[in-house]
Amino acid sequence: MKIVRFRIDAHPIYGALEDGSERIVALKGDPLFQKAEPSGQLYNLEEARLLSPVIPRSKAVSCCANLAGSAAGVGQWPQVGIKPNTAVIGPDDPIAIPAWGGGTARAFVGLAAVAKTICKNVTPEQVGSVIAGWTIGVDFASGGEDISFSQARAWDTSAAIGPWIVVDPGFNPDNLTISASVSGQEVASASSADFPLKAAEAFAKVTHMMTLLPGDLVIVGGVELAQPLSAGERLKSVITGVGQMDNMVVSANR
Repeated sequence: MKIVRFRIDAHPIYGALEDGSERIVALKGDPLFQKAEPSGQLYNLEEARLLSPVIPRSKAVSCCANLAGSAAGVGQWPQVGIKPNTAVIGPDDPIAIPAWGGGTARAFVGLAAVAKTICKNVTPEQVGSVIAGWTIGVDFASGGEDISFSQARAWDTSAAIGPWIVVDPGFNPDNLTISASVSGQEVASASSADFPLKAAEAFAKVTHMMTLLPGDLVIVGGVELAQPLSAGERLKSVITGVGQMDNMVVSANR
């Protein structure tokens, strides 16, 4: 099953999408914070405007050094970037490079886990019981050497999440193909089997660094694009077994 957040008219709606189905069953409220109950409304997927499937309660965390195939490894504690929830956008939303960003943005396309409970000092074996599911997370960074690591990753629209949350107890996060295309040309592809830290291990380590709240998400690992993105380019992010998501790059007005 997939949990979607979408808009038909003015207001966001949560829904459930069964595997292989094009019909969304609308839900009452946010299923992360209350029991999932059908509202009685049905919608076709093609008529829905998909939104980020979750707005983190407080933050999104990116294990941006847990790169597939990295020879450097990550050490005992992976380097992480922390993004405020105001950085989150969804499918088809524009990535607006800030004026101070030098006109380009670096992209890290990864697999993300969404916390469903308060998570602190979790073990890898416990991860499956404390997350709601899996989605695509893209960590964008911008700016030159004069911009701090935190500033480079915290700007509005610097975290694309979507297209939905995959909820499947049998989901294996450690054998997925992650790929990225820019304006129709594939520029990166790798397997989550090649992460220096396995997905559950990376998530667990983050919970030893900081407490995660329900709805917070962790990009546990991924692939980094070799070349930065510029305004006018379109990024397609794909993970087998999860889905795909498109985002256009633009320049922010300020």
